[in-house]
Amino acid sequence: MTYRLIATVTVGNFQDGGGQIGVTPNGPVLTVFQTEIVPGAQTPTGANFTTACTNLGTDISTQLNAAATLARIQAFATGGT
Repeated sequence: MTYRLIATVTVGNFQDGGGQIGVTPNGPVLTVFQTEIVPGAQTPTGANFTTACTNLGTDISTQLNAAATLARIQAFATGGT
């Protein structure tokens, strides 16, 4: 058996002073998904989970910073989708 982490990141445009995290965004959102296998097979260590989490963050950052994706997110401020 192998363990894996699954991460979902949703980016949306929220009004300034809109209250708590978790409120509904004002318009379009972009959601990215990433999965990462945890090294260590059936007996992963804390270091194995740290490695998988680091890789998840790197992969999500790469997705969000791609030119087309970043342009789409920036367009949310002016009503783009």
